[in-house]
Amino acid sequence: MKTIAAVLLLSCYALGQNKTAVTAAEAACGPHDVNFEVKADASQHPTPTPENGTALVYVVQEDGITGRLGVDGKWVGANRGRTYFFVPIDPGEHHLCATARGIGPALRYPRVALRQLRAEAGMTYYLVPQVVGELVYAIDAKFDLIQVDPDQGKALVARAKFSTCHPK
Repeated sequence: MKTIAAVLLLSCYALGQNKTAVTAAEAACGPHDVNFEVKADASQHPTPTPENGTALVYVVQEDGITGRLGVDGKWVGANRGRTYFFVPIDPGEHHLCATARGIGPALRYPRVALRQLRAEAGMTYYLVPQVVGELVYAIDAKFDLIQVDPDQGKALVARAKFSTCHPK
């Protein structure tokens, strides 16, 4: 009887997932089959400011996660370990997607974090993809794309190496 109840419960969970809704929610991501070769470049440490009416987004990775960032359905860069990269974006509403894969059970499977960003010309934004919560190494750990204060963002960039990446 317990086995039948467990099967029914798991079946309801599987049926409750709406693949169309998941696909729509992840529209900010790029194609699933795109991966990057990522290297930390200690020979340079660029920290530009926004120019020509654009905004600038820095993505700073603080831990051993390998991740990438998508903006409005296109992958724009990737990090691995304590690295950062930046990307200029036009002013307006943007939909961001961070994916991560790392070591340990928490990131054995790719994780996705989504965030909306209303960018203003001349502004700089600092984003940190990270596993959050008390159970960082648990299978059900949460992954988020956190926007940090500009002072904190500058400090994180100063401690990180510049990330160079190219699609594989």
